[in-house]
Parts: sequence; structure tokens; C-alpha cells
Amino acid sequence: MRTRLVRIACLFTSIAPAAAAMMGLASSPALALADEKSSPAQQTGGPGSAVPAEGPKAGAAPPPGGSKVAAPKASVGAPKASAKKKAPESPPLPPPPARLWLIAPSPHGPWTLRIDNEGERPMRIPADVRLLRLEVDTLNKRAKKTVRCAAPAGLKPSGFPERRALLLAPGQSYMEHFDPRLLCFGKDEAALAGGSVVRTWYGWGPPPKWSKKPPAAPFAAESTDHPPAFAPAPGLAAPTVVLSYALPPDAAADDAGGSEPASPAGETAQPPGDKAAQPTDDKAAQPTDDKAAQATDDKAAPTSADRPAGESAEKRVPADKDHGAGARGKPIVDANAPRLELTSEPWSDAASPRSIVVRVSAKNAGRRAMTVAIRSRMLEFHVAGPNGETICTAAPPTRAIPRDLFRTLKPGASADVSVLLREVCPADTFKREGLYEVTATLHANEPGTGLGLDAYTAVVHAKNTTLLRVKSAPEPFYAAAPRAVPTPKPEASQAPEQEDRD
Repeated sequence: MRTRLVRIACLFTSIAPAAAAMMGLASSPALALADEKSSPAQQTGGPGSAVPAEGPKAGAAPPPGGSKVAAPKASVGAPKASAKKKAPESPPLPPPPARLWLIAPSPHGPWTLRIDNEGERPMRIPADVRLLRLEVDTLNKRAKKTVRCAAPAGLKPSGFPERRALLLAPGQSYMEHFDPRLLCFGKDEAALAGGSVVRTWYGWGPPPKWSKKPPAAPFAAESTDHPPAFAPAPGLAAPTVVLSYALPPDAAADDAGGSEPASPAGETAQPPGDKAAQPTDDKAAQPTDDKAAQATDDKAAPTSADRPAGESAEKRVPADKDHGAGARGKPIVDANAPRLELTSEPWSDAASPRSIVVRVSAKNAGRRAMTVAIRSRMLEFHVAGPNGETICTAAPPTRAIPRDLFRTLKPGASADVSVLLREVCPADTFKREGLYEVTATLHANEPGTGLGLDAYTAVVHAKNTTLLRVKSAPEPFYAAAPRAVPTPKPEASQAPEQEDRD
């Protein structure tokens, strides 16, 4: 019995240290975490091992099983050995040496587009006036203060026009004459008046100010060298222009020519001193005294242009014996008689030649009613465009119009007619894109005598022209390739002509 008690006591004595060691390891979280991360060789130790695993000492062999020991981390402030140095930035390229000019001698054209190469290297530009954009500040308080004019989407090139690419050598220019109404079309034409301020942009818009990306193609001026000699530019700006109040060159020439009376056809004006230089043997050239007196008396008499048709000089009544109310024997004009005035719409914008429509209005401008037949086939059109002038003739009278087609126009009443020009004009009249001027003429040539009517007959010309813009056509806007010309000198009074649109 005593022997059993001694054995039980020895058993408790041997178990107590192991139990205490196990309770201590379980109560320490740091030791428990170390046990989880210990190698398999350490986990195979006996349950009585209470010493935690330590890191390998210096010079000690690596532990069995190929376990890796984490290397100490580098400090945060230490410089990285693999960091690359930034390459030095190259200096920015200079702007393109292209100068844009807008020459506007009068508000209504023609204007001139001019691009000069003022640099020492060649450049590439798009030679196309349809890339112009105008901002016009007007002085008219009733209209918009700023009018923006540009070619419509169907007419303006969407990208760089490769067919119009032009290489300008140093000292060369591109020049083109154009009608500003091609851009300021319709109601915007009213902005083209004296005193208006015009700002011009050529090409495409620059990138927004907040964008840090370099400008992308297409470009209005770029270098032909590689590497480029200057930076490309998506657009060019011209100096601001103030429109003058001068008349167009053609109108000014007409006014100057109208101040002097024109000499009759087939005659040449001679100064007074040339009369003595006539040959003596020419009897017809030297009138006698009676003939000279007769010529002096005839100066006060009306000329042959004032005489009625078929009236001879012998049967003409002298001016002092005229008993009519007309001055100097001129025919009396009835201001109250019925008469037609023809007007057409000021402008028409067509997408293609098939959709060109011109509206004409015939108004009774007299003070008495009239009976007249007005049909679309009676209209004649004079068309002036890029390919020259064309006449779309009217149909001859048929003298077979029914009675219901004759209408009575009271004073002030009007009749409107719409004409599809493709049906009355030759097929190649509007074969090119661009701007056209159309003038209408009415041939009211149906007298109605077969129906017992006294209808009004006359040839009436329209008081205004219709400005027509065709956006798309079988032939392109330009008929010839662009060419460069020497840059005009500053003292040159006139610029050389541009024949791109012959």
C-alpha cells in the first residue's frame, strides 16, 4: 500500500512542471504567434520545451529545410540606386513665319486673301479660301453687334484639302480674289458696311487653353523639313481691318465714266485744234457757212434718239411749234398707267443643282388695273458664275393660253412665280460649286387678242439680282491647281492677279 502511494506521488511530481510550462505558453500570445511561425523542425520538439525560437546568429549555418530569413528593410529616406535622371528638355520651336493678309478695298468686294512666307525655309499651306472665318463687328444698333461668317458645312473642306496643298518657298506668296458674300451669305451680308471691324482667322481652331497636348493635324502652316524648322500652326490670324465706305472698283469706274457724255457710235471725239488740221481737199469735212449755221441751229433741236420711230427730219415739227405738254417735244408719259415691276428673292442657298429654286414676284406698280398672263416659261434668266455667263431663254408666245390663265392685277397687287432652274437652264450651267448671280427678265408676250382681251405685254427686267450659293456640284470649287507668286513689294500699288478660278 505504501509502495503504491509513493509511485502516485512520484507521478504527480513529474507531471507538475510540464503542466505549468504548458499553461505558461498558452497564456502568452507572443509565444503562441512564435510557435505558429516556427519551422517544422522546431514544432517537432517535446512538449516540455518552453524556450522560444530565436533568429539565426551571425556566422551560424542556415536551418534545415531551406527556410528563408527576412532581410532588414531599407530606410525610407535612402535614395534609390535604380532611379533614372530626367532628360534635358529641348528648346521650343519658333512659330511659323507665315503672314496672313486680308485686303478689303470696299465693303462689297472683291477682297483678296494673301499668305506670305517670310522665313528662310519652305512651308506647306492649304490654298483654299473656304477655310476663312470672319468676325464682323457692326455699327448698326438694330442688327447683331458681332456677325460670324464662314463657309457652310457642305462647302467647307472637312480636313486638309490635299488637292490644294501648296509649297511656298521663302519670298513667295499665295493670293486669291474672292467675294466676301460667299462667307457672309444671306442676312449676314448686311454686316459688310462701312465702319465695320473685321477679324480674320484662316485654318482650323487652336486647342483649348486648358489642354496641355500639342496641336494636332490638320495645320494651316507647317514645315517641310525633318526635323521641322518651326512649329506647326493649326490656324493663322490676320491684322484687324476696318471697312471703308468706298464703292467697289467696278461701280467706281461706272460712276467716273458716267460723268462724261459718250460719243455716238462710230465717231471719235476730236479737240477743237484738230479741225484746222483737216485736209483742204476734203469737202465733206469742211462745211460751208450755211451748213455751219444749220449745224448751230440743230444743237438746240432734239437728237435722233428723242425722235419717235419712223419720223424723218423733214416731217418733224419744230420745237417752238409744239403744242403738247411734254417738254421739248418728248412724248407724254402716263404715270397712272398700269405697269409691272419685277423683283426676285435676294439670295438662295442650294445643296445641289437639282434643288435650285428662284422666286420671282411681278407687281402692278401703276394706278389702274391690268389684265396679264404670267407663266414660268415666260421668264428668262441671266446666270453669271465661276464658268462664265449663261442665258436661260424664255419660251416664245403660243397665243393659245386659255382664258382662265389671264389674271387681273389691281394696283399694288402681285403675282409670285417659283422656277426650278434645272428645268429651264442648260445642264452644265451649275456644274461647279460656288457663288452665282441670277438676273430674271419677264417676257409678257401673250396679248390675248384671240379671246377678245387687251392684255398687258412688255419685257420687264428685274430690279435686283439673286445671289445663289451651290454647296455641292459635279465639279469642285477650284478648276485649276494653286500656284505661288513672288511676294509683292510694299510699294507696289496693285497685287498680281490670281488665276486659280478661271
